[in-house]
Amino acid sequence: MSATWVTLLWHAWVRHRVVLLITAAALCLFQFALTQLAPAPNEINWMSTILTTLPPNLRTLIGNEVALSSSGFLALGYAHPFLMILLSAWIIRVTSAAVGGEIGRGTMDLLASRPVPRWHFVAAGAVAAAVGVAAIVLAAWLGTAIGLGTRPIAARAAAFWPVILGAWLLFTAWAAIGLAISATRRDGGAAIAWTTTIMALSFVLDYLARLWAPMSWLRPFSLFRYYEPQAMVVSGVAVLSVVLLAGAIVGALIVATVGFARRDL
Repeated sequence: MSATWVTLLWHAWVRHRVVLLITAAALCLFQFALTQLAPAPNEINWMSTILTTLPPNLRTLIGNEVALSSSGFLALGYAHPFLMILLSAWIIRVTSAAVGGEIGRGTMDLLASRPVPRWHFVAAGAVAAAVGVAAIVLAAWLGTAIGLGTRPIAARAAAFWPVILGAWLLFTAWAAIGLAISATRRDGGAAIAWTTTIMALSFVLDYLARLWAPMSWLRPFSLFRYYEPQAMVVSGVAVLSVVLLAGAIVGALIVATVGFARRDL
């Protein structure tokens, strides 16, 4: 690793380390708490009864696994708004600061004065965001593993590895998209606004498409469609999800690299 890479990654660490550590700790504690609330095997039947009283659309949204297993209940924690918001906030913070934020603050002139290709800045931002996502989701899994170790129920921590992979792919794809947006903006505020809006619209589209049948055909257009923790616990990550999310990562990084290389500072 060259001195330039070390400098850029260290710069990202200094800027974001506190937020990263707090986010990871919060999600570790959150997933641990869910293991203490998860239904034991003898409590599954009454939850199944309650589920049958819900409207069909809500049962689809929740997922039938929640009434069938403790693993299904814990999987809901990996799609909980708390986790989604914290991971989204991490992505928006890091990617908006990586290019657009540096330009807006005037620090890009200093960073770009080094004799290095511009793609290094995009790549360093992508690595910082992706490593941060990995640290956060692994901390969440650690909370699940510790909780299951202190309260044995009908669930295994190893069953959540596909969920961790799926979460990493989804939010790394959003990181790449965030970098593509940031590479075209002149300040961090604009990058934050655009990335937040696009992510929110994608999430709402997926949510409404699951609730309202006439909109269901639109669901594949949302990246959140390809992250379903309840199904991943049972059958792993779908090949289609891996291909599409990986394709989104590569495509968005190409757009970010080309866009940043062709713009003025």
